[in-house]
Amino acid sequence: IAYYVAMSLDGRIAGPEHDLSFLQTLAQGPGGYGYDEFIAEIDGLVVGASAWDFMKDYAWTYGERPVGVLTHRDEIQAVEGADMHIFSGDVGELIPELEGAGLEHVWVIGGGNVVGQFLAADRLDELIVTVAPTFLGRGPALADGEFPLRRFRLVRVDRAEGEDGVQLRYERAR
Repeated sequence: IAYYVAMSLDGRIAGPEHDLSFLQTLAQGPGGYGYDEFIAEIDGLVVGASAWDFMKDYAWTYGERPVGVLTHRDEIQAVEGADMHIFSGDVGELIPELEGAGLEHVWVIGGGNVVGQFLAADRLDELIVTVAPTFLGRGPALADGEFPLRRFRLVRVDRAEGEDGVQLRYERAR
């Protein structure tokens, strides 16, 4: 289970009102920072409801990969082309379902609360963070919630030529 995300220098994954304009400080275009290689390995997604609300307004680009939407809402709008499944339980209970479906490399998409749930369940295996050279001051954090200390080990650092951002790749230290 991997979390592939961009953040500001102060650990924010978006600005106020979920503003992502800080990403423009990264010169890499679509497919930059290893995104194309990463997405090619992904066979499923888990998305928080707020991220889903954002994603639903764009064309579905993840093919037939199943997507689990984490929510406690009564209704979630479907997205054309998405193999969507609603999940409202504990993230720890979701993992056996993902494994039972044969999924081997899952991308967690969402805010700090969603990532915090995976950290609390001790089920976040890989963290891929592109750090943009900006401070936002406010906005959702990289991880939120209550979870015990979780250690990761740095496995790779990438910096594109002429780029001020950097990508850090970590694996869960067990």
